Amino acid sequence: MSIFKLHRVLKKYHQRDKQFVNLSNAKRILILTHAQTLQELNDYSLYLKKKIPNKNLIIVGFLKTLQKREKDETILFDKLITKKNLNFWNNPTRKDIEWVHSQNVDVLINLDLYSINALNILTAASNAKIKCGCKSIHYEIFDFIINIPHEKDNKVLLEQILFYLNAIQVKN
Repeated sequence: MSIFKLHRVLKKYHQRDKQFVNLSNAKRILILTHAQTLQELNDYSLYLKKKIPNKNLIIVGFLKTLQKREKDETILFDKLITKKNLNFWNNPTRKDIEWVHSQNVDVLINLDLYSINALNILTAASNAKIKCGCKSIHYEIFDFIINIPHEKDNKVLLEQILFYLNAIQVKN
């Protein structure tokens, strides 16, 4: 059922200003990532802010479950989505989809290595000029795909995406 939602979102939000963007020209970057714990997401958020300095980063984190002890922790990213926030078919809510679509960003970087359906749907809903991510069966949601071995982590994926985004030559 989730694949149908992905295709409906793609069809609804298919009109956007698609173009290649060099990382140095990008002003706003939306990053979708996931982790096992809130602490991992917070640590990774700090890593991203150091790795991509002087950019307006919008970081969306996905957790399967938020532990009771984690509920009082500070969140160092912009939006947290948990499995509890998903609907019956494990899709993001219309509110979350609309929030991602309303973000005016130059680059979307999906750091999901496991093809989590919620992150794929949010990627499809984004109006980013260029959408980057890892090779998966849902290749149609990305404009720029990196193929890395599954034993690697999302830091390797991020390194590869940043390398190629820096290498893009954009004519004005």
